[in-house]
Amino acid sequence: MMDFESAAVPYLPIRRRQKLRRSLSIAALAVVAALSVGAVRYHLASEPIGARVFDQVVSTISVRYYDGDFHGLDWRTLVARYRPRVTAAQSIHERYRLLSEMLATLGDSHTAVFSPADVAAVQDRVAAALGASFVTLGSQRVVVRVAPRSPAAYAGLRPGFIVADANAWDVAALPQAVSVRDPVSGRSFRATLHVAPGTSFDDVQAPALDWNTRAHGVGYLRLSSFPNDIGDELGWAIDELQREPALVLDLRGNPGGLIDAVDATAGVFLPRGALVVTGIGRYRLFGQRRFMATADAGVHYTGRLAVIVDEHSESGAEALASALQIYHRAVIVGERTARHVLGVEVEEPLADGGLLRVATLDMKDAGGGELEGTGVTPDIVVARTPADIARGRDPQLRAAIEAASIR
Repeated sequence: MMDFESAAVPYLPIRRRQKLRRSLSIAALAVVAALSVGAVRYHLASEPIGARVFDQVVSTISVRYYDGDFHGLDWRTLVARYRPRVTAAQSIHERYRLLSEMLATLGDSHTAVFSPADVAAVQDRVAAALGASFVTLGSQRVVVRVAPRSPAAYAGLRPGFIVADANAWDVAALPQAVSVRDPVSGRSFRATLHVAPGTSFDDVQAPALDWNTRAHGVGYLRLSSFPNDIGDELGWAIDELQREPALVLDLRGNPGGLIDAVDATAGVFLPRGALVVTGIGRYRLFGQRRFMATADAGVHYTGRLAVIVDEHSESGAEALASALQIYHRAVIVGERTARHVLGVEVEEPLADGGLLRVATLDMKDAGGGELEGTGVTPDIVVARTPADIARGRDPQLRAAIEAASIR
């Protein structure tokens, strides 16, 4: 009889030697990798800061950008042309101007660099310091809110007024005289905008989520962004609005946000598991990323629905509106959306304190159609003008209420 346990004993030393060789090989590879990384880091650390930043930007985009063909661009030639100019830039401002110019040739809406000053000014410090918030209608910057006894109020700004000077949005440039026009009377005047030291008028900024009832039987839910952990607050809102047979969802000016928040919002109106968008990355080996409606908000609304969008509804807001339109769940009202819909999985700090954002996913709508460059065309097209804001009118909301009421 064969004793398998005893018969295996002579082979144990062989297996130990095999394991030892394998361990030594792995250790050697780890050492080589560590030395390579160390050498790269040493090389980068010894480079001038402009060269380090440029190489970071180029290497990350070269590996992570969603389109390996770079939309038909000769990426290497482009890099070779810009490298000496960026590395020779005499200021951070010039460095980032050139980097932005280079990345603009990719022609997408999300890949971008932000200077250290841009990173520091991510929050809307203008609204907080000036006491006014604005919306862009076409090419015009229009006042939508003014805090009482704020610098903006003392300067004569009122809702609907058009402020012409783009550089007024840089807090560091204030105080500054700007051109202001009242769209109702046609009167133009010069106003000096300044900030109140130590004072912040945060209440002029719209909250990420707001809800109420705007007409008999019609609830109103405004989402100004898709922040983290939106589920709980969204659940509270729908619990209150659930009694209304119709609802208006306002996505105007919504720049997008976290895809999990978009999926949670979609799950309030669509069946759990309904496809919202599909993300296609550069490496097809890893397959497509399918983003589905979730039950994270813990509520479901089945009443009639109208959605308002405008030219500043972007990214996740466009993805949500497109899904609700494709599934015939809502009437879309307003203006064509921004057509800026790509997935971003890379936001990399740069060596000088700046930031690189890279589009890594091409987003397709629930029907497989292109969203970037296409966006969402409303079922009912309605414009809004500065004069509407000045007179306290909202034709888009009025049309959405009518659409939700008659469906």
